[in-house]
Amino acid sequence: MRVLLKVNTGFKGPARSGLCTSPDVVSGLIRYFKEQGAGRVLVGDSSIVGVDGMEALDAAGILEVCRREDVECVDLNAYGPLERRVPDGVMVDSILFSALLAECDIVVSVPVMKTHMYTGASLSIKNMKGAMWRREKTKLHRLHRPVPEGAVGRALDYGILDLAKVCYPDYAVIDGSVCMEGFGPSGGPSKSMDLVVASAEAVAADLVALRLMGIPLEEVPHVRLVAEGRGIDYNRIAADPPDWMHYADRFVRASEARLDISCDAIEIVDESACSACHAALVQFLRYHARKFEHGPVHTLFAGRDICLERINAAERPFLIGNCAAAFRGAAPFCKGCPPIPSEIAKTLKGESGVKIQYLGHACFLISSKEYSVLIDPFLTDNPQAAVKPDEVRATHILVTHGHGDHLGDAAQIAQRTGATVYATVETAKLFPEGVSVEVGQIGGSVPAEFGRVKFTAAAHGSGVGGGLACGFVVEFEGKKVYHAGDTGLIMDMALLEEESVDVALIPIGDKFTMGPKDALRAVKMIKPKKAIPMHYNTWPPIAQDPQQWKRDVEAATDTEVVVLAAGERMEL
Repeated sequence: MRVLLKVNTGFKGPARSGLCTSPDVVSGLIRYFKEQGAGRVLVGDSSIVGVDGMEALDAAGILEVCRREDVECVDLNAYGPLERRVPDGVMVDSILFSALLAECDIVVSVPVMKTHMYTGASLSIKNMKGAMWRREKTKLHRLHRPVPEGAVGRALDYGILDLAKVCYPDYAVIDGSVCMEGFGPSGGPSKSMDLVVASAEAVAADLVALRLMGIPLEEVPHVRLVAEGRGIDYNRIAADPPDWMHYADRFVRASEARLDISCDAIEIVDESACSACHAALVQFLRYHARKFEHGPVHTLFAGRDICLERINAAERPFLIGNCAAAFRGAAPFCKGCPPIPSEIAKTLKGESGVKIQYLGHACFLISSKEYSVLIDPFLTDNPQAAVKPDEVRATHILVTHGHGDHLGDAAQIAQRTGATVYATVETAKLFPEGVSVEVGQIGGSVPAEFGRVKFTAAAHGSGVGGGLACGFVVEFEGKKVYHAGDTGLIMDMALLEEESVDVALIPIGDKFTMGPKDALRAVKMIKPKKAIPMHYNTWPPIAQDPQQWKRDVEAATDTEVVVLAAGERMEL
């Protein structure tokens, strides 16, 4: 018998604080199921986007308990996706879950007893949302279907109802030792109850927990909907001990809570933001707002239902979270689902958190906290190389063409790191089986977790029969980087002006690519904010003076040229 204890470590925080499931409750459950003959006990969760799952389990004290009890502690995101079709789905037709669920005979939901700013409370049924696979968790916050006529809740409540149809726990054990009231699920104070609610019927456990919390069922529509669907009500529940209401202690609801967090320089417009985005904004206010006190007013817009007129009317507007990405041309944009509080602060200060590192020849690493995009990783046998192939960490690899000084170590790095490779159809054939490859062709673009990759024209041989060399416009977390690849000057570059390129990576070596004069003409056409020279001085035939090129470009254009030595980096 394999048992999964699906705990609640959606946010990273200390043990016994009401934020995450108590390690003491987890320890007791592990011992109980071992005594019942469980051959394998696993403990795990997957945190909100932007939080490392294992770090959250460690911070909550659960990883240490698992080591002590000799059971597995897992990040559910480490497993592949499992699709489950939702019968008669109200808001969604299918949901992706962690494939680990299918490997377990019993799934136990072990949440913390919490209030919730949007769902009223977060208990055993909502806790199963953490079993959704990776970014699929955001799906229930991006529902576009209308709620049923006469609805008793919001779209999110009906989304949780759909979730419960295909991911209903076998048992519920609600941790009421140290709970959270007020502005839950992450911003409220702790509240000690010193109890546990357990049941083989999860919604019954949730109903009892609501009574103990003093929260009317009408204020938690998703529990009401699931209870009605399963034919469960308070009259059908027998609890032990019979005087269980003796333990009730009214919780301050999220609607009643006063955050006492304010800043005269921050205005937030977030009526349509999801709970994860709202929690990120609360954390931003708590830890970063003081940096902006007594300064000009910054207006932060978050959520789907943003009004362009309000953005334009704000003196200093900022767009927060991926739901606001559609308006990114109207104001500075902080990506994330949810966004990271420190990144919100950087956005307001004009710091993107995106770094570009030059690794020599035409190789660059574009990175943020979450992603690392490696372009043309020619490192072995490269006299300029700043790192060795086994020292590079990449989540994605872009290859402009098949010549050895661009294809380089791409296959080796992809096999070691599991990075997805982006290349033209012909260049993709150079990679061995087992490497994840996303193909495209000149003029096309493909989405990526960090943004988008657009394939652009390049005048150069491909190194592959029948193929074409290309360049890339990389939309990376709100910034645009153009890597020209190996190319001569072409009129297509004039079209790139409309891309509003933040940084252009331009070859200047001559002989095999543009020389300095044509590279200057390219900058005049593209009009990037910044340009970085590349593909020069690797060998004597392509020797050039990058500082002279910098002087020439800056004298003739408004573009700033940044000359990076191999290994140096700049922040956008």
